[in-house]
Amino acid sequence: MAADRSGSLQLWGQSAPPLGYSIRRSPRARRVRLMVTDDGEAIVVMPMRTAEREAADLFHRHRDWVARQQARMEEKRIQLATRPSLAAGRMLTVNGVPRIVRVTTTAEHDALERQLRREAREVIANRIAVRALDLQVEPRGLQIRDQKSRWGSASRRGTLSFSWRLVLCPPEVLDYVVVHELAHLRWGGHGVRFWRLVERIYGDHRAARRWLRDHNDEIRQALD
Repeated sequence: MAADRSGSLQLWGQSAPPLGYSIRRSPRARRVRLMVTDDGEAIVVMPMRTAEREAADLFHRHRDWVARQQARMEEKRIQLATRPSLAAGRMLTVNGVPRIVRVTTTAEHDALERQLRREAREVIANRIAVRALDLQVEPRGLQIRDQKSRWGSASRRGTLSFSWRLVLCPPEVLDYVVVHELAHLRWGGHGVRFWRLVERIYGDHRAARRWLRDHNDEIRQALD
């Protein structure tokens, strides 16, 4: 076994093409970890001074997991590429209720997005009203946006921001994101006290987090 400079793992005695990976060094990294991006790229994140051979060792130990993740990403890409077009009619689940939407023009697309934003604001505001009492916090404002990398955020001044696309998620997943951001009004960061608070108010959040991860592309590209 050997790793070339480009980060391609070579397994001697095997004819199959090697799986590749790239290395990303981070001053914030405390350990070596392996990740697969939504594009199917395998990346080893490493502390600044860690030897590169540790990246090859980690990748070698988990190469089967990488292959499974890449296959899953490819399956998701195929599903998105072969789903019905908006013009033909696409099934969306809005606040837990299936709905067929048809869009044929830019004006209709924009009108649909504005409608979904309004529905998202109403649903999220209702959940905030309930969950803020549970957490005993007082948010200062609500913004509905279209964040590309976050589902929600909380400012130090107490303003909450959420992606309107949460209305396309199951209600229990939307509720988790609301609890998550409200909890940040009590605790900044994602330390032990933060997660204990989220779990005390919401319960087991692992399924909701997993759903967001597994359906990220589907929800982000719902109107594409």
